[in-house]
Amino acid sequence: MQESRDVQDAVEGEMATGSEAVKAPTDEWTAATLAHASALLTLILGMAGGVGALVGPAVPLVMYFGYREKSRFVAFHALQSFVYQVAGVLLYAILAAVLAVWVAIAWTVSGLLSAVLVGLLLMPFALLLTLLMVLLLVCAPFAWLGYGLYAAYQVYQGRDFRYWLIGEWLEREMKRRETIL
Repeated sequence: MQESRDVQDAVEGEMATGSEAVKAPTDEWTAATLAHASALLTLILGMAGGVGALVGPAVPLVMYFGYREKSRFVAFHALQSFVYQVAGVLLYAILAAVLAVWVAIAWTVSGLLSAVLVGLLLMPFALLLTLLMVLLLVCAPFAWLGYGLYAAYQVYQGRDFRYWLIGEWLEREMKRRETIL
């Protein structure tokens, strides 16, 4: 078992730049790092079978329930990672569906109008829309993964990380629920 020490001591005395230093035992910030890094598992499972992407967010959710009573620090990062992963999977599915509909409409209109020669002028637009769809659907998961791994790196370095929009919202909700209870 690792000895309990401040994150700052574990980062070889480096000062956390731009963020507030986190005071937590090393096993806790390692667990929080793993919660964020589980985005890689979500991406791999999603690429393997689509529905597998729904299994990936179970890792930070299980970590949240496991650490909820033990460590507020790990529980918060696990919950933040869970929300980030679920939102990413849902947004990707919606983006894919919307783009597929637009591409189908573009090719259908272009095909129907090709009988009167106007459709031939629309085919480059349909092709461009198809290429844009492929580019977005290939690059978006890797950008999403990169942000999740960046979060893991920041937590591992002892910096207090919040996902854009998600972190502050979760923090407010957790504080609000504490005041109610």
